[in-house]
Amino acid sequence: RLLKLGGSLPVISHPNNFEFSHYIWKGEFKKDYLYEFINIKDGVVWNKPLSIIYLIKNIFIYPLTRRLLHKWNVLIPLERWSNLYFSRAKGLKIIGGLDLHIKLVYQEHTHGILIPSYKEGFKWLQNIAYSKEEIKTKEEVLNLLKEGKVFLSINETKADFWGFDGEKEYLFWEKMPVGSFLNCAVYKIKTIKILKWENNPIVITEEPQFSFKTEKEGLYHFEVYEYDFKIGDRYFGIRPVIITNMFEVVNADAGKESNS
Repeated sequence: RLLKLGGSLPVISHPNNFEFSHYIWKGEFKKDYLYEFINIKDGVVWNKPLSIIYLIKNIFIYPLTRRLLHKWNVLIPLERWSNLYFSRAKGLKIIGGLDLHIKLVYQEHTHGILIPSYKEGFKWLQNIAYSKEEIKTKEEVLNLLKEGKVFLSINETKADFWGFDGEKEYLFWEKMPVGSFLNCAVYKIKTIKILKWENNPIVITEEPQFSFKTEKEGLYHFEVYEYDFKIGDRYFGIRPVIITNMFEVVNADAGKESNS
């Protein structure tokens, strides 16, 4: 279904929810629509057996964690949702967290629990905006969302992503010439950083930061995963914590024309 963010920005909400007919998107993926890439409800119903196992496990370890939804982001199938995005909505700017909460209602709708609470929910999933100028108004924030100048951060994972051609810095969706560098810095230990070109992995590393020289035109984006521990080359407890909007790499002449 289509929602209006701030009363003006059209957003395709729940694009990964095929469980409920009123959520299934039947319209066009128009270029001026935002695409709600991560929605917790969609993750819960995407793989119900996994959700049930996850909840049972957390009930058992609750005395230790004091969190019934400990490591909830294991339910987000980031790679599969990324495949869906590229197959049907490539080119749309992504956003997250418009319908973050799951409501549990009991006693004939007289009582309810909001999971997470509004206060806690702002820590679960954030749209981290980039701007080359100071942000002062709500309208400026909405414009950054419209332009896709954000990355999606889970559990307050801190990071920076930018492009650079030796003279100029580039943000998401700003056309940058082939030969420019894409840069990533993630300020969290035990994380795997993945750089993808047209949704195909080209760099996979545990380095806290790295730079990559682009050699092809196309859309590039970063994905970051956290893990609990590893034995040899095997990782355990892998969960997504970041996905970015796209860096658009074009031939040098096209990049100069579009950004002039």
